[in-house]
Amino acid sequence: MHWVILVACLAGASDAAQPSALTGARTPAAAPSPGTLSDALALEAGGDDAAALQAVEALVLSQPRWELPRMEAARLLLKLGGSMEQAEAHLEVATREAPTNPRAWYLRGLIWEERGNPMQAARAYETAVQHRGSYEEARFRLGGLWVSLGDLLKAELHYRYLARAKPEWVQVRLQLADVLEKQERLLDAETELLAARSFQPDSPLVLRRLADFYDRTERPQLAAKVRKSMEPQEKRRMRALKPSRR
Repeated sequence: MHWVILVACLAGASDAAQPSALTGARTPAAAPSPGTLSDALALEAGGDDAAALQAVEALVLSQPRWELPRMEAARLLLKLGGSMEQAEAHLEVATREAPTNPRAWYLRGLIWEERGNPMQAARAYETAVQHRGSYEEARFRLGGLWVSLGDLLKAELHYRYLARAKPEWVQVRLQLADVLEKQERLLDAETELLAARSFQPDSPLVLRRLADFYDRTERPQLAAKVRKSMEPQEKRRMRALKPSRR
């Protein structure tokens, strides 16, 4: 019930600032009382991101050294398109108070990406991965960033990890195939594309990527065969049965 009360307080903040009909005195609007972090996140789950941000900001004011509300405030600011400077200030405190928290570093990476600084973003994601090797979201973003920065071996390192951890993650296999092809390791690239097809044999994206790969590697017959498999198959007509003589 705490979050219901919090929503009511936020919705009524403007009414609280109206002058009293009896005294005419103006009462200033009260800041939202800090609830729990779960209450704040429940507001977001209910679709009220702005109220959730206000709630976590109230928690930050009441417990400024607690890193979790600061991380959620930064995430909500990113989600709402709010102040990058404010979000970064929250995360600077969070990483100072909890320097081994991988999610704080991941969020810093998102801010650097938003600001168009891929190298700083990659460094932040690498720090996140150092503190949690299984941080899949950070590794996936690192793969793409290292490709854009021209370091194919680092990109391969992260995509390889993800492909081993989740063999069925087809998007990772497609990205890994692209990285391997750029390194002119065509057999390895083909292996990844075929693995992707084994998990999603009817995926138009996977089949197109495989056919295009065969075109680039001068194997037109294989490319044509793959594209043929993408065409709608004609339904076989059943032969009409003759009436029974019984």
